[in-house]
Amino acid sequence: MALTAVGVTTLYYLFVGVGILLIGVGFGGESFFTNAAVGLLSGALGLSAVVAPLLFVTGIVAWRVVPPSQRYSGAIGGLLAMALAYLVAGALVVGLAAVSAVATGSPLVDSVIGSSSIIVVAFLASSWIALPASILTGTLYERARSAAK
Repeated sequence: MALTAVGVTTLYYLFVGVGILLIGVGFGGESFFTNAAVGLLSGALGLSAVVAPLLFVTGIVAWRVVPPSQRYSGAIGGLLAMALAYLVAGALVVGLAAVSAVATGSPLVDSVIGSSSIIVVAFLASSWIALPASILTGTLYERARSAAK
């Protein structure tokens, strides 16, 4: 699942990068393209460094929960791992926002609502590729595991 996270992140940022390049053609100038490329690359690397370990852990949990005798256990396990990763990441973001709000004296409700909004947007922006990729990865893992036996 960790490899899937890196692949999904790369595909997502390639998709976003093409969109930025298509929009940026109207603006012209090399600095726009250079800044966009550097920003996308650093974002993809940073996100992969966080999401890959998270999906590694949630993948292990998912494979322990879903029994191998279950029909479509690979697809179910892959989807469960991705769903757990979204839930854990969401809880971490909201928790960190709440801790930050309390530490700085900012309004707690505003911080929680703002971080929850970021989570919803991130889910909507990435789930279209992450969920099918996790199902595919889980299915491939299941087949490889059954072929090794």
